[in-house]
Amino acid sequence: MIASETKAEKRVIFFDNLRWLFVMFVILEHSSNAYTNVIWWPVADKDTSIIAGWVSAFSDAFAMPLLFYIAGYFAIPTIEKKGGSSFLKGKLKRLGIPWLVCILTICPILPLIYHFTRNGLSLSISYWDLWVVLLRNAADFNVGLIVSMNKLMMNNQFYQRYMWFLSLLLLFFFIFSLLYSFRKDWFDRVDQPVMSESPAVSSMLKFLFGVGFLTATCSFLTVGAIFAFGPKSSNPEPLFTLGNIIQFRPSRLFFFVIYFGLGLVTYRNKWIERGKFPGHFKTWAISCVGLLIVYLFVRNQILNGPNHLKEMYGAVFFFILNFLTITTLGFFTSIGIRYWNRPTAFGGKMASNSYYMYLSHYIFVLVFQLILFTLPGVPGLLKFGLVSALSIICAYIVSQFLIKPFPRISILATITMFIAMVLLIRP
Repeated sequence: MIASETKAEKRVIFFDNLRWLFVMFVILEHSSNAYTNVIWWPVADKDTSIIAGWVSAFSDAFAMPLLFYIAGYFAIPTIEKKGGSSFLKGKLKRLGIPWLVCILTICPILPLIYHFTRNGLSLSISYWDLWVVLLRNAADFNVGLIVSMNKLMMNNQFYQRYMWFLSLLLLFFFIFSLLYSFRKDWFDRVDQPVMSESPAVSSMLKFLFGVGFLTATCSFLTVGAIFAFGPKSSNPEPLFTLGNIIQFRPSRLFFFVIYFGLGLVTYRNKWIERGKFPGHFKTWAISCVGLLIVYLFVRNQILNGPNHLKEMYGAVFFFILNFLTITTLGFFTSIGIRYWNRPTAFGGKMASNSYYMYLSHYIFVLVFQLILFTLPGVPGLLKFGLVSALSIICAYIVSQFLIKPFPRISILATITMFIAMVLLIRP
């Protein structure tokens, strides 16, 4: 029994590789935002790139839901190993402390850059004054929808930026630990021998359409409720803030809940070890590529098609996104099991640094975007490539040689940077 469990554990090494790969896609998405006409992004460069737009759209469809899926998969073995209280303490330390440090030091830099790039590359407010305004707004503990991201930036409303992921994931872990403490039997692994199964293509397609329709239905019902009962707005995916402590897009909430739960079920039912999931590689590959082509075509129609059809294309785009997400999970999982399920020096380094790269990458992305913003005429694709590569490299170096080996010094360095900005950044 011990030998079989050890063998089973070795069969999911690929999840570590997929996790850092998905984090790289998040960095690529943030790097692309300056070159895709995202008007609320702090740096809105006139030198755009259609490829950057494709990368951003593709990453937006799968990266965050699949990170929730992997978090759900490892939640059960972690809480079984540590116990409920140690599990929560560990998550609070690993997620909560970085969340607090980043929202107090890094996130306020972004509205400063937003105003700087839209004010002729000049400052109208000091960093300290802006920081005070943001923290006062945060202390209001607002609850409700924020329908316009651009107005949020212009009015200096408190926004967690990329830290929304940590706060929402921490909430998921808290709810999971409560359920585990009351109904541990729900999460006990099935007592079945690990035998390789070969699921039929028909069962895989049922799974694909089942998950796709489930997430699509929940998302469309949420969007419909927002339009019916929320403030008047044309934005189908506004931000929701819960006391400014947790922020997310309601249209994606069920996405994350379902994929986190899907990760729990995958572990509990031994889908990976039994071969029940992902199944046939070709089915996932054909489905993923086909849906991606349609997805990008519909996106192009939203941007360049007739105005009177844009709402219809928007609904189709969001509908397809739900199916693209599940096929991307199946595709990458198939790739991981087939070709990426063994330890390597490079994969180990990237896996151990991916979380800290996520924490640190935002500031590098913005700084490099801002530097290239002052160089008009450079192709947007080249800028996107430079920002992506330099941000990944810098985030890795900072993670490998500072954050991971010296976490306390990293916090001190971040606070020192904050103090220097308060003293030096003035109109």
